[in-house]
Amino acid sequence: MTIVHDGVDKWACFHCPGGCGETIKLSLSKNQRPRWTAMSDWLRRPTISPSVRQTNECRCHFWIRQGRIDWCKDSPRR
Repeated sequence: MTIVHDGVDKWACFHCPGGCGETIKLSLSKNQRPRWTAMSDWLRRPTISPSVRQTNECRCHFWIRQGRIDWCKDSPRR
């Protein structure tokens, strides 16, 4: 995961864990909607909140918690 910043965190970018190959770009800007928060623990494992839902053909829905993908029950990629 890459965090893009220009003085403040702007984007969290990573490859979709569902295997579709898409790069997911989540806004971290407090002035944008929707927006996410990104944190890292002392081992630099990322946590993203809220969950991420792909609206493309992949249709996966997941949380990123301490660097681990936790699939939601409605995701076809569990």
